[in-house]
Amino acid sequence: MGRWFESIRAHHKRMFNNNKLKKQFKSFLKIYNLRPIKDNSSGMRIDHCFAVYCLLKKIKPKNVIESGIWRGQTTWLIKKTLKDVNVFSIDIDLSNRKIIYEDVKYLDIDISKSNWKKLDKNATLIIFDDHVCFSKRINFLLKNNFKHIIFDDNLPNGFSPYYTPKIIFEKKILIKKRFVKYTNLKRFFEFLIKFYLLGNKKKLKIKFQKNFLKITYPPQINSKLNKNFQQFIEKVENYFEFPPIIKFNLKKRFKKLIQHFGEKIYDQDYNVKRPISNLKQLKVDKSLYSEFNQQYANICYIKLK
Repeated sequence: MGRWFESIRAHHKRMFNNNKLKKQFKSFLKIYNLRPIKDNSSGMRIDHCFAVYCLLKKIKPKNVIESGIWRGQTTWLIKKTLKDVNVFSIDIDLSNRKIIYEDVKYLDIDISKSNWKKLDKNATLIIFDDHVCFSKRINFLLKNNFKHIIFDDNLPNGFSPYYTPKIIFEKKILIKKRFVKYTNLKRFFEFLIKFYLLGNKKKLKIKFQKNFLKITYPPQINSKLNKNFQQFIEKVENYFEFPPIIKFNLKKRFKKLIQHFGEKIYDQDYNVKRPISNLKQLKVDKSLYSEFNQQYANICYIKLK
């Protein structure tokens, strides 16, 4: 464990100091207050938008590929932050877009299905916000020699249904949990059919609660996957988790999980960086208060060799 911990520390390089981030937040807020979609539910909100803004300013890529665009607010932020940039916006379902640009190249296929050979990888940044397991992206990234990556939903083990960079760097074996409400008849019967009729038991832990079904998938050691993880880590020059803007509120972030499914969540289960500031110092409009901590998920930047 000691050697592994040292290897993780070796990949962590400080990219910002809090004083500069506080100053940048003022500039960011002028842009963010003009956002076209005020309630970007299921998309990036203030914590992660600020992280993307700062990283764009720091890296200054000539090309940005965003995998998963939802309504298009991140596309808007990219174009507001960088004036001279080529944007490739990818989503297997483009029908949710509310913001569309003529000079953005939209693709409705998975990022791995496109040809990126002509792009200068040193000047290209990928933003993954597509809710795809990071283990499925490793070979694609290494094969295409990409250098700069942002991963949005970088949740720790026990909070994510798939592998994230954070889980990989912390050398955890994925523990996947699933909750199915009895009122969601489609999901409920789909699970029962797979479990009882198709023999897809896999030693699952199942609890029939009053209003829902809780399924815990056992951790599975996969030697091939572990090899891929190790190859990836060896290629990492820097792994940086962007801090929350204000103190992280675990209960607010996972309010639904606690209230609807009775999950017990403890601070020690979720390691997070110290906040950049606090609401009193930032002097933000009260209309933004509810956004803080609502979506923060250890968004990270990865620099590959």
